[in-house]
Amino acid sequence: MNKKRKKICMVVYLPHPSFLPPMYNGGISLAQDGFEIEALCITSDPMVPLRENIREGFIIQRLFIRSLKYFNDRYGLSPNNIFKAIIQYVVTYLEYNIKVIRSAIHSNADLYEAHDLPTLLPTYIAATICRKPVVYHSHELYAEMHEKVKFAGFWKYLDRMLVPRVALVVTPEVNRSKIMFDEYGAKTMPITVRNCPPYASPIQSKKLREVLSDRGFHPRFIVLYQGLFDNSRCMLEMIKASEYFHDGILLVLVGSGFLGWKTPENIIGNSKKVVVLPRVDYSDLILYTASADIGMLFYRNNCRNNYYCAPNKVHEYMMMGLPVVTNNYPGISALVEENCIGKCVDSEKPQEIADAVNIIAGDINKYESMQQNCLVLSKSKYNWEEEYKKLHDKYYELLELKNESV
Repeated sequence: MNKKRKKICMVVYLPHPSFLPPMYNGGISLAQDGFEIEALCITSDPMVPLRENIREGFIIQRLFIRSLKYFNDRYGLSPNNIFKAIIQYVVTYLEYNIKVIRSAIHSNADLYEAHDLPTLLPTYIAATICRKPVVYHSHELYAEMHEKVKFAGFWKYLDRMLVPRVALVVTPEVNRSKIMFDEYGAKTMPITVRNCPPYASPIQSKKLREVLSDRGFHPRFIVLYQGLFDNSRCMLEMIKASEYFHDGILLVLVGSGFLGWKTPENIIGNSKKVVVLPRVDYSDLILYTASADIGMLFYRNNCRNNYYCAPNKVHEYMMMGLPVVTNNYPGISALVEENCIGKCVDSEKPQEIADAVNIIAGDINKYESMQQNCLVLSKSKYNWEEEYKKLHDKYYELLELKNESV
């Protein structure tokens, strides 16, 4: 007689688990290990299917948030009027909580995962009613994600109230783990699971050079930034730094942004050392990454969430053999400098950024050494398969399972 498979209910305030790669990768790995995974997601689009199969053992159950559609249709994603914004927050969050609690209880899972702070309250209530453990995946320091987080006091209160009550906290960066333990009272030191993608062997690609060639650019060295176009990513400093690049080095920005960053060409002007390319589908992005030479990524130091950043983009660069130029912040510098895979600089000093690029690009021995370190470490240490082992062991412990079929 086959015993019932253990079930894990994941809760996220997003339309799909793939919007949060650590959650998506975790769901895939847990399903492969024999767990039954149900992800509770949201939608405000009545045309989107409420149920979807990701793979065997991993399904999505979407909750239609009617109030979210109502407010978005009338006021957009973020109303300028503070009163309307408060009403929207309160009403949609209340509806979300009610629907999550009901669906999570109905899920009848053996363990519940709350992904980021907005999901923690309803997940905790449902799990408490069902008398099951909660694992809180704190992907961000939610109340400190940027300079002016709406209702930051409320979010900090939730963290202080609920973090001590969950069975396990998971963060992507060791300093964030310490904050959850020292300031928010986690029962035990949270485990740190890096935002590493599943291992992918390096590939040969000329995609980016072909695209640039069509635009009349034939660089010797390509410095690639891919992601959000925003002031919080130090875009102006990167663009300014390109003015000091040695001849033959080109900065390529691939992505999209909001407000003033919808059209960054206006800020770049007539520069011949910067090229802006539109956002690329994630499945094609590896072709662009693999055809660059250096990866660049910065976060502005205006909040602790940025200061203790834990970007998966660095690991994506590494897997394709790109040395990295990034922030000189504690967590990320421990990865980059100590492993000799790039250089960490002051992101608000364009000359310092340029000097790092010129040094790496100008010394072939240094470049090849960093490139080799990236490839070796990505395969042996910094990949999802290695990081998942930490979750695997803790989940088996929480569910009192032996290391065998679930």
